[in-house]
Amino acid sequence: MPLPTVNLDDRRFDDILEEARRLIPQFCPEWTDHNPSDPGMAILEVFAWMTDLLLYRVNQVPDKLLIAFLDLIGVQLAPPRAAQAPVTFYLSAPQDAPLAIAPGTEVATLRTEVNEATVFSTERSGVIRPPVLTGLYTANTLAQVRGDADDTRGVRHDLAQLGLPGYRFPIFQPQPQPGDALFVQLQDDHSDHVLALHFGVELAGGAGVNPNHPPYVWEAWQGGVSRWAQCEIEYDGTQAFNVSGELILRLPTLREGTFFEGRGYWLRCRLTNEQMHAGYRVSPDLETLRVDARGVTVPARHATVVRNELLGQSDGTPGQRFTLLNGPVLHLDPDRDLIEVLTPEGDSTLFTPVTDFSLSSPLDPHFTFDTATREVAFGPSVLQPDGSVYRFGLTPAQGATIRMTRYQYGGGAVGNVPARSLSVLKSSLPYVARVTNHAPAVGGRNAQQLEDAVQRVPHLLRTRTRAVTADDYELLAAQVPGVARARCVTPNMHAPGQTYPGQIRALHVPPGQVTVAVLPEVRPGDPGVDADPLTPGRVAPERLTLSAELRAAVQEELDLRRPVGTTLDLRAPQYVWVSVTATVRAAHAASRPAREDVRRRALHALYTYLNPYTGGPDGQGWPFGRTLTLSELYGLLRAVPGLEVVEDVQVVLTEPGQPETREVVTGSLPMPPQALIVSDVHHVRVEQG
Repeated sequence: MPLPTVNLDDRRFDDILEEARRLIPQFCPEWTDHNPSDPGMAILEVFAWMTDLLLYRVNQVPDKLLIAFLDLIGVQLAPPRAAQAPVTFYLSAPQDAPLAIAPGTEVATLRTEVNEATVFSTERSGVIRPPVLTGLYTANTLAQVRGDADDTRGVRHDLAQLGLPGYRFPIFQPQPQPGDALFVQLQDDHSDHVLALHFGVELAGGAGVNPNHPPYVWEAWQGGVSRWAQCEIEYDGTQAFNVSGELILRLPTLREGTFFEGRGYWLRCRLTNEQMHAGYRVSPDLETLRVDARGVTVPARHATVVRNELLGQSDGTPGQRFTLLNGPVLHLDPDRDLIEVLTPEGDSTLFTPVTDFSLSSPLDPHFTFDTATREVAFGPSVLQPDGSVYRFGLTPAQGATIRMTRYQYGGGAVGNVPARSLSVLKSSLPYVARVTNHAPAVGGRNAQQLEDAVQRVPHLLRTRTRAVTADDYELLAAQVPGVARARCVTPNMHAPGQTYPGQIRALHVPPGQVTVAVLPEVRPGDPGVDADPLTPGRVAPERLTLSAELRAAVQEELDLRRPVGTTLDLRAPQYVWVSVTATVRAAHAASRPAREDVRRRALHALYTYLNPYTGGPDGQGWPFGRTLTLSELYGLLRAVPGLEVVEDVQVVLTEPGQPETREVVTGSLPMPPQALIVSDVHHVRVEQG
């Protein structure tokens, strides 16, 4: 436990006033009227108030001492964390040439009389490319999965005849079946684009279907184990291909693939199992098709970018300090957030940020930055025992102009704005009509408080120079940028005789070896992170892999700390993919929209709970090695508003991209120490009570 903050004087206004009142008979016996209406008592109250203010300032000294102590051991208060959100830019009209959205483009919320605008900046560029349609095919996807057909089989439609009088073809098979799909081949990569598909169809050609609930989904090819990812339908004016109109899709990340002996980027409209219950009796016919680009989605963060801020002129002495104008300042990017020192002769030197000057030579252009005070510091000079002076880091020449090339400020919990609130472009962009965020911004966190830093000091002091216990390895690995969580697996951690279902296996760790399972960090807007409100935070399998760069960074950090003779094994956690199928009952009088709302809420609860980042009982991510029980899923679903009865819950072990690999879980799902539960695809059926 940390030592409590010392209160040098705990007296307050009432205590000071009462003490002064008790001293009146001793020092002024002729003063007998001690009522509040007495002028003398009013003067005492004024002095008591002023003394209370002075004592408050005196009691701040321990905080300053704590900050100074933390600085001595190299601990700084963590800066605020910026919230992040995917932001979609919409064109005013389709363009014939690519249109770029530059990195650093600023969007904001509406400014009100009460709240200032919250500004976000795009983190990377986005290019809106005009789409080129290169192929249309019809095939049954279930036949391909079963092996009855391969990717080269399917009906190819002649694009040259589209739009000619009398030419039309069925979008699906003449007698539509689940799995029938229309494949759309595009020439270029349209990842994260908003596409408008203009369909010309025969009026009321898709007989038997409910136009408000069509039995199809639109999907995009992502390759790898993810294969087909669902697109979000923003608007469907075709009424399930019964009238001519446009369909607007928001696409996920695409990957190039080969189907029907053609290579390109693929979309498909696939009939689901709903086709068996309320689907097409005959296939609608397609007469024309045109594809336009309407916008693009890029990740943005709650930050304002400042470029080329003048800090001042150097006086040529070591240890100079300069203060940035804006704050709170976010974590500096060592590749882009630099200081330029320009001498009067025109020579320019770029200084890079470092955590401290302990390894800086006199010729190293380094500087440090204090996020709490916004101070930039150059290296000091230290008197050596032999009388010489050693400089830690290069000192800017006298008269040189010092300029901060770039930094970002902002962050904090205020950046966690709701969906569709980022609607203001801070500067006009050619051909861009509007902007919005379809998903809420998440991840914003205020700057670290002193109390929190004090809580971490004992652990930091214990693990600062070495990693011995499992907790040491986990703490040090989690401090590497890009790591969400880590679990250290040591010998004999696995319970003897414990068995696991499916492909789950215990990890054998020999004596003398330490195995660390590292969960990489993912953020909203990253490729492979599902922003669909039905599947919040659902992560594609390839985003969970441990990259070579992150593995090397963690390895380097732990190699400096581990004892000699200990071998280190870094790996990704063992991901246990589960698919939940639940049957529930809504209220007896619940309408169809109400039942659909219950289904959405239930899916939201499942995807959020069975998640390595947001799941588990505490919402901080599914704990490593925690057993999943069916009873807790029953309890989770019972808490969904509008749901009366949970009739059945089934948990199935799956492997993404391998539909034949399925094993039903009975009772509970035990997990080895290095394993995490991840959501695959969940299904909820809502029946009327």
